Amino acid sequence: MSYQLRRNQTLGANLRRICRKQVEGGLEIVRGERESNDTPVHQTRKHLKKARAALQMVADEIGRPRFKKQDHCFRDVAKLISDVRDAEVRLQTVRQLQEITRRTSQQTFRKTEELLLAELEHFMAAFAGWQKQAAPQLEKLRGEIDTWPIEDLDCKMIRRSVQRGYKAARDALDCAKTKPTPENFHEFRTKAKRLLYQLRILRAINPLVIRALIDDLDSVSEVFGRSHDLYFLGERLRRDDGQTSGQETGELVAVIETSEVDLQDRGVDLAERFFEERPRAFGHRLATWLQQWLRGEAPTVADALVCHDASVLK
Repeated sequence: MSYQLRRNQTLGANLRRICRKQVEGGLEIVRGERESNDTPVHQTRKHLKKARAALQMVADEIGRPRFKKQDHCFRDVAKLISDVRDAEVRLQTVRQLQEITRRTSQQTFRKTEELLLAELEHFMAAFAGWQKQAAPQLEKLRGEIDTWPIEDLDCKMIRRSVQRGYKAARDALDCAKTKPTPENFHEFRTKAKRLLYQLRILRAINPLVIRALIDDLDSVSEVFGRSHDLYFLGERLRRDDGQTSGQETGELVAVIETSEVDLQDRGVDLAERFFEERPRAFGHRLATWLQQWLRGEAPTVADALVCHDASVLK
């Protein structure tokens, strides 16, 4: 797998390769050179998020000014397609709700679906040239990655970066629990997702345990992602301006509000279990595994068998 450490490269070379690969993946999509499994907008955003997670891991080594400049560039590319992606999410969410409610009742949200489809088409037309704007920015970022001064990147730097990310997500969870607003839960989810990508990069150092951590954190991210999608749709419907049936809107908002709270409660339960470990202890565990991996002590053939992936041994 390309999005993880390899034994035959230094840590610096690994992180440079991983980040560059994501930028190149985004470039292939915006140039139309590769078909995506999802919408081009969604797939491009995924590449950007994964690249930013790798960039975060080398922030101290390349220097904060350079890190901030490049991170802002990634964010600027994402902004080019944020309105289109938001419209995609709203439409996907109402279609999912319609499919679910059809199983238990005769509720349909056809008027809302038609409205959101028209909005998506409008945004796609308005931002039809986003690929031409994104391509040169991604090309520039790819070139800058090759100049990262990370030849001396070591275990201590990786530990410090990931531990900092773990603490940031843990603090954001505490903030969301104290003040449970959709914005605070979304902020927590954003930081948890960044940590999730970093764990995927590190999974080769202890495949069995880190795969379990990834699965757990992925569940947390999924639940809060669903909750945020519902909130996002609900906010749009509350400013409906009579474009759909008042009864249809009211029924849909009622479903959203009930489900949103339920998902937040479930998400908090999952997140509390994942983040119960103190940041220093979490960082120490990762550093121990990384040191063992660098010495060639792990993983084992047993790890590869369970993971169904012989590449972890390379």
